[in-house]
Amino acid sequence: MTDQRQRPVALFPISVILPVRNEEASLASCLASMKTASSASPVEIIVVDGHSTDRSTDIARQCGAVVLRAPSVGRAGQMHWGACHASGDLLVFVHADSALPPHWISRIEQTFGRSQSPPAAAAFSIEFDSRQLRYKALSTLANLRSRLTGLPHGDQALVVTRQAYFSAGGFPNVPLMEEYLLVPRLKRIGPIEQFRDRVVTSCRRYQREGVIRLALKKSVLIALYYAGVSPARLARWYW
Repeated sequence: MTDQRQRPVALFPISVILPVRNEEASLASCLASMKTASSASPVEIIVVDGHSTDRSTDIARQCGAVVLRAPSVGRAGQMHWGACHASGDLLVFVHADSALPPHWISRIEQTFGRSQSPPAAAAFSIEFDSRQLRYKALSTLANLRSRLTGLPHGDQALVVTRQAYFSAGGFPNVPLMEEYLLVPRLKRIGPIEQFRDRVVTSCRRYQREGVIRLALKKSVLIALYYAGVSPARLARWYW
């Protein structure tokens, strides 16, 4: 049941939070995708840097983003650090190797601004930046899985109301599986929706490790997590 404290908001400020570490190759296109949409709502873009040694922070500033240096390296901790410094009523967590769809702002406004049962959180669908059939099949399976389980992955650009995010405790400071810890707590606050609009994300890791090998690796990690293996131990195996 939706928490009665969840209220629809209109013309709300949006904060986009990107955890970054050595992402100079993809960061500019990621930030550019955020400017393809226009809205009367203000949009704050926060890049949380995890001690990059390349030009990531320079690129972020050139693109007009606010740049924060995280106290420590780690995607979950960086995202939470950004959320703590964000001013928006809605928080959008985007990976630096992804690009938001053209009408992402209007989709978010329509969903979270409605008067009947606005969600506590939402996420986009996903596709990869390759036309190869194997990546299309992979994205189809990923979207089906997240719809059936109601648990989106981080690369689907999670959108959360500020109220729900902090009520749920935010991203925990773990090296892996942060969405598996946060999303169940968000579900207790309100519904989570999945947009048909698609985030385009890089397939670079699949290209590097192999599609079947990495897909199986992720599936095993998820099974081990539900079997009780800690995120710290899973991170050692994953990387």
